[in-house]
Amino acid sequence: MTRHIIRKNVKNGVKNRSGMGRWKASLGSLLFGYLGIQLIVNIANGGVSNLLIPNRIAAIDPVNKVALLGTTGAVTAVVALIAQPLWGLLSDRSHGRYGRRFGWVLAGVIGLALSILALAFSNSFPLLLILMGLLCACYSMVLGPLTAVVPDRVPLEKRGLFSAVGGLGTFVGGVLGVLVVSPLVSSDSMGFLLLAALLLLALPLTLTVREAPPTLPGAPRPPLRNVLRGLLIDPRKHPDFGWAFLARLVLVLGFWSLLSFQLYILSDYLGLGLSGANAVFPMLTAVATLGIVVALIPAGLISDRTGRRKPLVIGASALIALSVLPQILWPSLSSAFISIGVAGIGFGCYLAVDQALMTQVLPSAAHAGRDLGVLNIAQAGGQVLAPLAASLVIGLSGYAGLYVFAGLMAVLAALAILPIKSVR
Repeated sequence: MTRHIIRKNVKNGVKNRSGMGRWKASLGSLLFGYLGIQLIVNIANGGVSNLLIPNRIAAIDPVNKVALLGTTGAVTAVVALIAQPLWGLLSDRSHGRYGRRFGWVLAGVIGLALSILALAFSNSFPLLLILMGLLCACYSMVLGPLTAVVPDRVPLEKRGLFSAVGGLGTFVGGVLGVLVVSPLVSSDSMGFLLLAALLLLALPLTLTVREAPPTLPGAPRPPLRNVLRGLLIDPRKHPDFGWAFLARLVLVLGFWSLLSFQLYILSDYLGLGLSGANAVFPMLTAVATLGIVVALIPAGLISDRTGRRKPLVIGASALIALSVLPQILWPSLSSAFISIGVAGIGFGCYLAVDQALMTQVLPSAAHAGRDLGVLNIAQAGGQVLAPLAASLVIGLSGYAGLYVFAGLMAVLAALAILPIKSVR
């Protein structure tokens, strides 16, 4: 009987144990939904984190704004460190009517909308801090299970494309969020309300994540007291996984340390003042978006065609490292545009290939949600740790030192990719 099923599956085009052939016809709709959810969720998250929250904090306490933004990053970092792998692990353990991931993604989108809605009416820093932690938890609830859909259902030779599309949604969504709310920055409550309403568009897209019960065996259901223990992955047993985690963490940490403080860099480092910085910031993010879009899809397709991931990731990291030099050597508004444009091209190449590389170093296919959740700590954790790291670096060595820090993190990210052996 087993041999008969195997022969039948091969005849019908089933290529591997994940049941990829079964879902081959639906890959187009999955790709559309994957991009749409990533894009909308990150427009909302990016607009809040990169523009609305820095402006709200500056209005609450302009003297201590750098320290308060850093504190916000520290609190949300703790939430991300727990939530990212936890939601992924719980989705691995789920056996719903529509598959393992759908319910978590849907609940995360709804929770994210409600968190942003509440932020519109928060005018004290303690309340803002609590709500940002809740926002981070809901964002992780979307991201962890959603990225696990790729190893669940996408053939290996298509993962570069999905990585590029996911990167397009993640980063381009973040900078588009700034463009969407920048006209409302003088009345930032309206910006929060607009982003909360925008998330309603993601609800029907979550239907593309639905699937029949998985062909992979469900992950074991250990006692609840052992759940958190299951989040620990020994890098000595899985060194490629450990190196991939480190590379993503330090690159995102360095890049986002600049991005999260870009408004203050323009206002304080380049002397534009807060109103001038708010006027220039959308144009700067548009340049970054252009650089990412130009590089993203070609890099993903080249990666799939050649089957090589490491050279593109290393080259992208090196380009990001070089992008900081104009602002260190010749700080000016022109240099800011050059720097962010070059960084955008580098980050576009990185995003296009990084996720595909990550899916090839997972310790276990049955625990893909958990393992990708742990790897997503590096992305989400890097993003939310960035304000804390940036505030400390600025306090010690100023904004020029922040650019040096970001460049060093990109170099370290390139070096961390070299020891990976299971991916070319």
